[in-house]
Amino acid sequence: MTYYVGDIPAEDLVIEPARNGEPIELAPFLSIDTLVELRTFDGDLVPADFLVSFETGGVDDIDRVVLEWPAESVFAASGLHTLSVTLIGDLGEPRERLAPVYIVVQDDNGWHTLDSARIEWPDAQSISDIRLFQMLELARQQVVAYAPALAEGVRPPYNYREGQLMQARNILNAGRAETGDDGTDTFMLRPFPLDWMVKQVLRPKSVSPAVG
Repeated sequence: MTYYVGDIPAEDLVIEPARNGEPIELAPFLSIDTLVELRTFDGDLVPADFLVSFETGGVDDIDRVVLEWPAESVFAASGLHTLSVTLIGDLGEPRERLAPVYIVVQDDNGWHTLDSARIEWPDAQSISDIRLFQMLELARQQVVAYAPALAEGVRPPYNYREGQLMQARNILNAGRAETGDDGTDTFMLRPFPLDWMVKQVLRPKSVSPAVG
């Protein structure tokens, strides 16, 4: 689930409550007492007043929690946000917290967004929003650490964007599935140092003329 800074989603957020993969019936809980918290990656609570309702039964016999977004945007800053829902019954019992919903909030600040990365890197279509966001953010941090510093408020030039995308590919390749001793496949997202090609994109070296 991905939005931009300042977005006010038009569609309600629908959650199918589950415990260990099995659906949870909402009958013991009260929608009016449901606790909804939205937090930034740093754990800061975002002021947000969600309107909560329950959908029970239906043709598929699955209960759902429906969250109506606040009338004002709750996305003031970019980053990976976490939305948690706690179901609460009468007088506080029973009480169950559902699995968190992760929301990517991106900023159109000149660096690659998930949208622009997928346009220029078709293979990124198969990468989840969360993983792609993390790779792009890690790559951006590495580019900023190596490339010449930009003045505050200056958007990154084209070679910085290209270096970010190249480094994101390198991070993905470094963490591709490997077969262990037991024959099982594993995947790890590893930091990967900038290679010579990315460094050349960020800090081009001029060729000195030959002296005869």
